[in-house]
Amino acid sequence: MRRCRLILFFCVLALFALITLMQNTVNKSFAQTKQAEWTLMFYMDADNDLETPQMVDLEEMAAIGSNAKINIVVLADRSAKGEEEGSDHYTSRAVGGLRNWTTAKLMVVEKGKLRELADWGEVNMGNPATLRKFMQTVTAQFPAKRFGLVFGNHGDGWNGIVGDESAGGDTLTTKELPVILKEITEKTGKFELIGFDACLMGNFESAKAIAPFGKVMVASEELEPGDGWNYTPLMGKLTANPQMDGFALGKVIVDTFADFYFSPKQANTGKGVTLGVIDLDKIPALETTVNNLAVRNQTLIKSGGDNSWRKTGRARKDTENFSKNSHFYDLADYAENLKRQHPDAETAKAADAVVNTLKSVVVHKINGAAHPHASGISIYFPPDKESLSGNPAFPYQQTPFSLTGKWLPFLADYTGAELTDTQSPQVQNIATTDDDIAKADVTTVTAEVKANDIAEATFVLAELHDNEQIIIGAIPTEPGEKGVLKEEWDGSWFTIGNSDKEVICPITDFQELDDESDVYWVEVPAQIRFKGTKKWRDVTLYFYLDFNNEEVTGEFVYAFEFKGNQAREIEIEVGDSIRPVYLAIDDNGEETLIASDNEDDIFNIKRDDEITIGRADVEKGKYLIGFVVTDFAGNTDEAFTEVTIE
Repeated sequence: MRRCRLILFFCVLALFALITLMQNTVNKSFAQTKQAEWTLMFYMDADNDLETPQMVDLEEMAAIGSNAKINIVVLADRSAKGEEEGSDHYTSRAVGGLRNWTTAKLMVVEKGKLRELADWGEVNMGNPATLRKFMQTVTAQFPAKRFGLVFGNHGDGWNGIVGDESAGGDTLTTKELPVILKEITEKTGKFELIGFDACLMGNFESAKAIAPFGKVMVASEELEPGDGWNYTPLMGKLTANPQMDGFALGKVIVDTFADFYFSPKQANTGKGVTLGVIDLDKIPALETTVNNLAVRNQTLIKSGGDNSWRKTGRARKDTENFSKNSHFYDLADYAENLKRQHPDAETAKAADAVVNTLKSVVVHKINGAAHPHASGISIYFPPDKESLSGNPAFPYQQTPFSLTGKWLPFLADYTGAELTDTQSPQVQNIATTDDDIAKADVTTVTAEVKANDIAEATFVLAELHDNEQIIIGAIPTEPGEKGVLKEEWDGSWFTIGNSDKEVICPITDFQELDDESDVYWVEVPAQIRFKGTKKWRDVTLYFYLDFNNEEVTGEFVYAFEFKGNQAREIEIEVGDSIRPVYLAIDDNGEETLIASDNEDDIFNIKRDDEITIGRADVEKGKYLIGFVVTDFAGNTDEAFTEVTIE
């Protein structure tokens, strides 16, 4: 019996020795003692509806791979959803020689393959502890002269980066990021580059949060297409010149991004893109100028009363904005517009300081034709008190910039002033020159508006039914010198379709791209049904439209699906079907979004990049035409009159 115990004891000892030997072997293969030129760390949360394009990103990286001078190390968390019928959101396919995984794997990207270092199991990529562990592990095991950190996933500016679906969509906020970055960079020194391959992260509040911990930031002001950065040529250029610094690499990221999206292969997608290289060492200087502009703007509101407040509202309205629901406005464009509204010396000085400093902060950028005023950095500018609070879990007041800066007090005064304005605009005396419109007829509708702070005026067309109105769409208009709104209507409306069919569709948002032209960035609500499926998905279609001539010209740019504030580009391919979505208002004022099941109101994609635009006559029947006017406090009035299409 004793002999058996001894045998068991030595067997256990041998087992422990074997395990230790295996661990040492793994650690030796993991560790790298020689210092590389670069270690690029990719924090890739693919545990969401961006899994498919992010797996493509890994393959693009592997086309070049790591070498003796460049380490490419990735933590990639994948989704357990697998293939989703008719959708390219999720995938179960093998990547880089590794079979599908649904956990988080730590990997080295080598040429032609992924080498797994460890499987961390199911982790929450939105938890700062996961990011800390990743950076601690990689910076210790892969020493380099320069470290780069790139986040790949959903972004929403100061609200946060990544969105782990298995963890309820948890994100890394701009409150959490500085804590972890400070801890790591105290040992490594500043990171050479911090990049965001994600939407809307070219945001001042985001740059402020990470500025002490990096030299260069690369990010987009606008929504970023699903294909993201152009990794193969990017990595190829870095491999050819591994001694390049963060500014040079940032320029390569932006230029290869532009090469991809401005190419004929991408059709019109490039019109909507932005991407910039930001010098983080100069963010404190920019912060000083932004604070000064905020104080000046706040003084104008307090000393100038309602008139100055309205001028601030007009400046905001005229400023280029990104992803409407996020309330991100271009910083330089706002400064210029405020100076136009308040052309006094002090305001001009404060505005010019912001614009001039921004030129030195954003050292390189690209912007498509749909964003002519994109300077490279946006700032949060909500319209009201409710939006100012933001997400209850992480209110704007807790961002690093809000805790020390002057922008929040300015916003509090601006959004607070609207609470005292309860007087709605008055739209009255609406009339038409003809209320029975036959083919080739044109009716002119007019109305008088009394308001001194018009934020938005729109001409609206609605189809009348027994118990509801269906809003066909709205286009912007402006009152004349005497406060008269005037529009002509010939019985036709904006359409989208294919080469065989045109479908009347609504327009829900117009952004004029140039004061001196009739060129607009337009949003159209729609639904898409992927080939071979039955489910309809809500999407927003974006168009670049020119209204200079009688015929509407322009192009479809891209489509996005929104889940809360997270956006994902939707690829529209041959065989997919599209139908417009309309707003219906019943007799009780209840609003419902509706879409038609009638095949006449649905069109199929028959060729790549086939979505066409135009105008067509609406069907015979009764319609309402008129105007809706909203002031800067959100007060609204409207007036409509009935017309008949014969």
